[in-house]
Order: sequence, then structure tokens, then C-alpha cells
Amino acid sequence: MRYLLTLILAFSFSVQLFAQQFAGSDANARVGELINSFDYLTLSKELPALRAEVAKPLLALADALVAHHEARFEDSNKAIDRVCEFAPELGGDVIFGMQNLSLVNYLSLEDYKSALSVVELFLGSLPEDDSAREGRRNLESMSRWFSALSSKPSVVVERPKQDVVIPVEVRKIGRGKHLIVDVNVGDVSEDFIFDTGCMNANFISTAAAKRLGIEIIAEDIIIRGVSEGYVKLGFLPEMRIGDIVVRNATFYVADNVVPENAEIEGMCEAVLGTHIIRKMGEIRFERERSCFVLPAQESVVPEQSSLFFDSQYFIRCNDSGQCVAMQFDTGNTKTSLSSKYYERFKERVEQEGGKVERSRSGGFGGVVWCDVRTMPKIEFEVGGQTLQLKNVAVNMPAQYEDGTPYIEQYDGVVGVDFVTASEVVTFDLKRMFYRIEK
Repeated sequence: MRYLLTLILAFSFSVQLFAQQFAGSDANARVGELINSFDYLTLSKELPALRAEVAKPLLALADALVAHHEARFEDSNKAIDRVCEFAPELGGDVIFGMQNLSLVNYLSLEDYKSALSVVELFLGSLPEDDSAREGRRNLESMSRWFSALSSKPSVVVERPKQDVVIPVEVRKIGRGKHLIVDVNVGDVSEDFIFDTGCMNANFISTAAAKRLGIEIIAEDIIIRGVSEGYVKLGFLPEMRIGDIVVRNATFYVADNVVPENAEIEGMCEAVLGTHIIRKMGEIRFERERSCFVLPAQESVVPEQSSLFFDSQYFIRCNDSGQCVAMQFDTGNTKTSLSSKYYERFKERVEQEGGKVERSRSGGFGGVVWCDVRTMPKIEFEVGGQTLQLKNVAVNMPAQYEDGTPYIEQYDGVVGVDFVTASEVVTFDLKRMFYRIEK
């Protein structure tokens, strides 16, 4: 599931200008080319050898983007501070975009005071007329959130020094499955969906929030799921997941986790989000034992990282020798592929996929219907290991109201079936890797 704070993010850098401004340097041209193509994986590999030849403004920009991509949020913000020193060379649009990026970094670090200062800067720069009404509404929502949390302590995950085993229920939901963990507050127990697509806070229904004694600390917070809506902001001093203790958890509190008209048997009223999952560190899912294991001794990080960050967590896979990038979202019951994937693999999808059908997906704010073709099976490779998925829906190309083609930015969304397709997988949202063990 995807629950995001509505931001005013604008990362449309035009670095062709840098190639002209710093003419005569192949290094500048190469770095500019990689930033323009959003190929931060290649940029991170090539940048060390190019650093000495890259102009300082462009180098600072590259450092900020690569660090964000690798979820090194503090490093990214340090580089953004350097970027802002070169405002005359880079221009206002780039500086504005990087300030937006710093806001995402601060959210990921739970540095709400710094995030609030960025929001106040944006609010102060808005014109007073109606042209800024929507932007002001979003910024004021963020201000309420960050103000409420700026005096609260950050999330802390406490755990024993030995291996921690957390039972997981692989529960059938509609046509797919959810990973369910049991959360306890005192004598009250609540089922939570384990959701790597739920960003910056947990998500919970009003009824479940009352059962757990969650304190409401702010109202009228705008978030976007299937559509835009308002939630309350909740705070819980302590809860337990198996043998770990989570302190200072924050929650989006909504009347319903899914729309009332989307009756789904077995659906939970609460979702565990990434601000906790990231701090749980290395997590090993064992299918046969139906559990998560948080090892006492962390394993070695693979040389090639399969995860990356772009305001959400994504995973890189190989499909028929080509790299595909998909959102890592265990709140989705099944993996689905996008219209971008369709355009890339059009011939194969049309040869092997089924007939065009209507498909429904639900989440906060409503349901979405789209045309899909279903592939009977697809094989992905992650870190040299292969997994096979069956009956994978591929979104057909869509259009905006004016007839302009709508092509999604990434190749799809990884669901629970991606995780459970292997006997054992290990992932870590802090050290940024996903590994198939067997």
C-alpha cells in the first residue's frame, strides 16, 4: 500500500545547461548525462574516478542525488548545503528542487524541526494571491504535522542481543496475500500488515487507534493513497512486536484503512510502516517457518545493492537481461507491472499475456480500475538468484484527458508474492539490500 504525505516535490533538473556552462570537460558532460537520465546507479559507480575533473557545483549536486538514492540521508543533506552555496551557477529551479529533496531526507531521518524550517521557508516565499492556494494548503498541512512531532522523541527499536524471531501470518487477502505481524500494547493485541510501501508513519483505523490508546496530536493532515484525503496524526509511547519494543511510533489515523465499499475478508485495520521497519535493521523472512528473523549478527552487505530510494524504496531486478526497477511494497498482495514495463516488453506481453481485462486495486481514498493483460509467468533475477512469479498483471497504456499518453515512471510494484516466491530472503532498508538466500 502506498500512503504518502502530499509534498510539492519538483525534481526536474535540466543539467544540459551545466554541460554548456562548464564546456570542455568530458567529466562534466558525463555526470550531466547520468543525472538527466536519472541513472544514479551508474553515477555512483563512475563518480569516484571523475571527481577531480567535475565542476564543484555539479559535483555537489551529484553527491546529493547519489546519497539520497542510496538512502544516506544525512550525507545527502550535507551535499545539499554545498549545492546551495552555488545558487548563482545552478539557478533557482535547481536550488528549489534540492530544498524539496532535503525535506524528504529530513522526514526519513525524523528530523521534524529541520523539516519544519524548510516548510516555513517555502510558505514565506509563496505569493499571497489565489495562484498559491493549493501549495499553501499542502504546506500548512505539513506544518501541522512537523510542529506536532518536533517536540516528540524519534522512533526507537529496542531488541535482545540474540536472534529475534517474529511469527508472521501469510494471510490470504482477495487474490493475493498479506504478511501479518502481531502488535501488542499492554494486554491489547492488533494485527498489522507489514508494509514497506507505507512511508513515514504507520497507518491505522480510528477504531483500532482507540483500542491501542493512540494519542491524537494533530488533525487535518493531507496524505495521498489511491486519492487525496485527510487523516489525524497519532502518537504511541510504546508497543511490542514479538520480543522487540518500539517506542514513539507515529500513526496516520483514518476512519477506514480501505474504502467502506471494498469489502475484503481478512483485511487488517492497521499497517506497520517503514519508519519502524527501517530501524528493525536486517530482516530474514523464512517461508517454511513463517517468520521474520532479526539476526543478532548482521550479515555482509552484497557488493551490488539491489535496493534504492526515490522518496520510496525500490528494488532492481533483471528480466531477460534488462534491468527493471519496481517499488518494494509488501503492502501489495501481488506484484504488478506498469505501462512502462508494457512498452519495454510489448512484443512478449502481447504474445504471452492473456486478453485485456479490467482489474481493481484498493487503498486509502478509494479504488482504481485499469486495463491489464496477465502474464502466466515471469522470471526475475536478483543478485544472481532467480525467482518465478505466476499470473502477473501488466497495466495497459493509458491516456490523460487531453489524449497525452500516460507512462508510469517505474516498471511496477513488488508485492508479497515476490517475497514468498523464495524459501528464504533477507532485506535491510537501512543498509539497502535485498538478497535471495534460497
